[in-house]
Amino acid sequence: MKFSLHYTLQSKGSWQSEYRNYLKEVKIAEKLGFSAVYVGEHHFSEDGWSPAPFLALSAAASVTRSVKLGTDIIVLALHNPFEIAEQTAVLDILSSGRAILGVGLGYRPEEFAAFEIDINKKAKIYDEKLQKVKSLLEGQAVKAGSFNLKVYPRPIQKPRPPIWIAAKSEEAVRKAAHRGEAWIMDPVTDIEVLKKRMKVYKEELLKIGKSIKDFPLRREVFISENEEEIEKAKELMLESYKEDYYAWGHLQDSEGREIDPKKVSYEEIKDQVLSRMIIGKPDYAIQEIEKYKKELGATELMIKLSFPGIDHKMRVSAIKTIASKIIPYFNEQTR
Repeated sequence: MKFSLHYTLQSKGSWQSEYRNYLKEVKIAEKLGFSAVYVGEHHFSEDGWSPAPFLALSAAASVTRSVKLGTDIIVLALHNPFEIAEQTAVLDILSSGRAILGVGLGYRPEEFAAFEIDINKKAKIYDEKLQKVKSLLEGQAVKAGSFNLKVYPRPIQKPRPPIWIAAKSEEAVRKAAHRGEAWIMDPVTDIEVLKKRMKVYKEELLKIGKSIKDFPLRREVFISENEEEIEKAKELMLESYKEDYYAWGHLQDSEGREIDPKKVSYEEIKDQVLSRMIIGKPDYAIQEIEKYKKELGATELMIKLSFPGIDHKMRVSAIKTIASKIIPYFNEQTR
């Protein structure tokens, strides 16, 4: 079981401090045995949810030597595929072959409007762009107008950096088996629904004769020995979810159906939201992670603990607790 950090670089204070602290934490995490760092993408969020993950990851590449560096995720339909292929290749070069390109479909209308993409055609656009990005990263020419173009420089990893696919619905998970080298299990879906999706995913892999080694799971996590820190983190993480995922209509109920914030109050679903987070002392966290490992076959836990209000000191303390109490336990389990 691998452990990694996931960042969205949100802040209600100083964004400069947030980005500086992110780089400090990345360096600490690498030294303590974390395997990867991921940065997500959203736009027009008042707390500054990271709009430029490749820039943040390139900065991380300059202060690390071994951790994988991935997008989780790029909203691919918004972007020019030549641009994404070039940025992925450059990140792979700057990191000496550590890049992972995580992509997803996207769902926020304002983002599609700003990037002048028809949200009603997003699935078709996403499929077309994904195929182009794959081809370009593998060194193939892609048609643009009357030109057949290749992107340079070429990435270090061959045939290309791995592409990981975010997906929630059954249909999307089935397609993820065809589209990439891993399916990223999201943080808002109930474990029982994820179990059903994993069954579909593995059935599709078997059907197409494809072997997959990575089964990454993203979860919102805060682990501490301090009860006051745990309660503070819980409050701040729930508040953040209310302001983004809930307000954006991204949350799901226990059956995997989208929750409409216009019809369901946040108070009605807070317990559901909390049940999908891992917040508590190390023994509790080990129990929860064991459940995901056993029931889903998760091979990597992508941990987001950087929420507005959870300061750098608290985050470093949580990172160190995970490194001293959680990672050794799961390392021992694999021996």
